[in-house]
Amino acid sequence: MEKTLDDKNWQAYFWPGTNVLKNKLNIYDKEKLKKKETELSFYRQVELMENPIGGNFDIVHLQCIHQYLFQDIYDFAGKFRNVDIEKNACSFVKWQEIGVRLQNEFELMNNDLTKVINVYDFAEHLAKYYVEITYIHPFREGNGRSIREFIREYANEKSKCLLCGPLEFLWSKVDIEQINRVIHFSIAFHSAITLEFLKALVPVVPEIKR
Repeated sequence: MEKTLDDKNWQAYFWPGTNVLKNKLNIYDKEKLKKKETELSFYRQVELMENPIGGNFDIVHLQCIHQYLFQDIYDFAGKFRNVDIEKNACSFVKWQEIGVRLQNEFELMNNDLTKVINVYDFAEHLAKYYVEITYIHPFREGNGRSIREFIREYANEKSKCLLCGPLEFLWSKVDIEQINRVIHFSIAFHSAITLEFLKALVPVVPEIKR
């Protein structure tokens, strides 16, 4: 039977005859690749904590974050997936719709910021679009880390213009396992994630000049 384009695109991500993603490190063992990917992307994440990627919090900005985090591992770093994927019985947005859906969400995200009055509003705002972008799941691998970094940079930068800001978003204060448990129910109900994000938003204490 002739393979469809979707089949060919799917298999092109893997080393032939394996279920291991092609990678720059020439690793053919799935567990070893996962361990190395976690290690290298963590180092890049630490770098972004000190030097965030500048941008307009749009499609290009998200792609730049993904590219930076996974530049040492995958050739597809910074590129949207060209296959449909699902996880835990949840089907994500069709790959052909990724660009349009992200463009729409980012426009709404920036426009809705004008409705934010207090810290709870901001946590709710972040939770809503965290869920929406996660549901789009634009990349073949590394969506969670890229979206979390995008949200962190967005929160830190945009809060500077809010009456309740400036704020710093600390993922270390968030229960990621709790978020992952409720994420698939949060398209309609964001309250559990909002409460987690509320814990993460910490006021920035001005430096005292001496």
